[in-house]
Amino acid sequence: MFSYFEDDTDTLFRCLLVNRVWFEKAAAILWRSPFCQPRKPSRKLIETFISFLDGRSKTILADNGIFPIPSSSRKSPHTFVYSPFVRNLCYRRLYESACSFIFGDVENRKRKTWTEEKRCLLLVEELCKFLIRNCPCIDTLSYDTADVNFYGTDVYMKLPMMPTAKNLFARLRKLDCGGKYEKGELMHAISMHCKNLDTLELNFYEFDMFNSDSRLELKKMSGLICSQKSLHNLIIRGGKFKYLSDFMKPLETQKNSLSRVEFHRVYFRDSGPLEALASCLNLEILTFRDCENLKNETFLPLASVAFTKLRTFTLKNRHQQSFDSLAQMIKNTRGSLREIRFRRRNIKNMVISEVPDIPLNVIETISKACPNLHTFECHIEKQSMLYFQLILNSCALEKLYVSIESECKEFFRSRVPSLLPSSLHHLTISTMNRFTSDDLDRFLKLCSVPLTTFQLTTSPFVDDQCLKVIVKFARRRRTLKYVTLPRCSLVTGEAIRKAREVISFIEKVGEE
Repeated sequence: MFSYFEDDTDTLFRCLLVNRVWFEKAAAILWRSPFCQPRKPSRKLIETFISFLDGRSKTILADNGIFPIPSSSRKSPHTFVYSPFVRNLCYRRLYESACSFIFGDVENRKRKTWTEEKRCLLLVEELCKFLIRNCPCIDTLSYDTADVNFYGTDVYMKLPMMPTAKNLFARLRKLDCGGKYEKGELMHAISMHCKNLDTLELNFYEFDMFNSDSRLELKKMSGLICSQKSLHNLIIRGGKFKYLSDFMKPLETQKNSLSRVEFHRVYFRDSGPLEALASCLNLEILTFRDCENLKNETFLPLASVAFTKLRTFTLKNRHQQSFDSLAQMIKNTRGSLREIRFRRRNIKNMVISEVPDIPLNVIETISKACPNLHTFECHIEKQSMLYFQLILNSCALEKLYVSIESECKEFFRSRVPSLLPSSLHHLTISTMNRFTSDDLDRFLKLCSVPLTTFQLTTSPFVDDQCLKVIVKFARRRRTLKYVTLPRCSLVTGEAIRKAREVISFIEKVGEE
């Protein structure tokens, strides 16, 4: 039951007051990722953890001008210990909360001197020692400091050098690494004890530091991949990391276990990274989002192998008019794909030049080679409409997300609603085009599928009449339970109130 409230901290805090059993259940969720839960750096959270520190740590802090909570405001002895519930240690959020505790407002934090910075880092160090020593369930470490500037780069090595850190690294299942520092030494130190990672996330930034004259840094970094017994998930984000091809060469050591690989905002200098990936034939999820220089030639290594276990493929990215290598890769999956997602057009990306639509040879391949597809996301153009209709005919789709181009004004009056498969239960339509309630009425009259979710997003032309049409459909089909409308729509609160008499959930929240 409590898992339903994981993102509802207000409800979880109320659960703390019911009884001890509910307290323990709610606390296990609230304290699983204590420094990730608050939206802003939390001074109170630091106060709570300081109160758990031993006398030695408190003395060290006091000697350096970091005073624990005044005795007059100290709470009674703890009747409940939170530390066993902590599973996620986020270094950056811990650091930001420590800064908030010491310096107060944001402006004071920005003006801090090296001496003040050392006080903050000392507090972080003592809290890390406590967490590593007293939180035996930590299995996730986020060591991505992003754009945080430390006065000394040796800061990053303090955590791995702590006496009990090897116990932490030995049980880590997920590691997130990134920031303004050379990562070789850190990743090498972690790899000495960290052998059981399930997920590795690496975040490269434009400001990343690398020694271009030596490959030693690269060797130390890639050693973390080699040292894993069974890595399942690899996620690489951002930056123009010039050694990405070399860094990914050891990926072959994980070819039997690797099942999910994601690239976000990655610049591909060559096909090297995908050559390394081609050996991982047990891939189930492959994602490319907002990557650069991802050309037909870049994809060639993947066109010559068969990912027959690939279930989910996402490409939300720029690409060329023709993408033969991608089409061949999809064909080689031999019908294993269950979910394919391309970018839809919306307000944010409509104005960007060369925003990707699906090359015709790719959507044609999908219509012929993916009979087991149950989730499909795409942008529909006049040129691709025929193949899109073939997909509707040949696949038992369960979820469909589409955006409509400005020239495709006849979408609501096309054959599409009559072709929707009876298996479909989720339909999302994104459009900035003007359409009338009559257009929507005609579409839904021809739609005979048992939809449970209908999302009509981004259009500012949705009004009360459109909502009445949706309610009429809900009464006729008796399956529709969730409707979301764009925030910018013309639908009134009164119309929504009446619609809720028929539809369980209906909100103007955009897309859910």
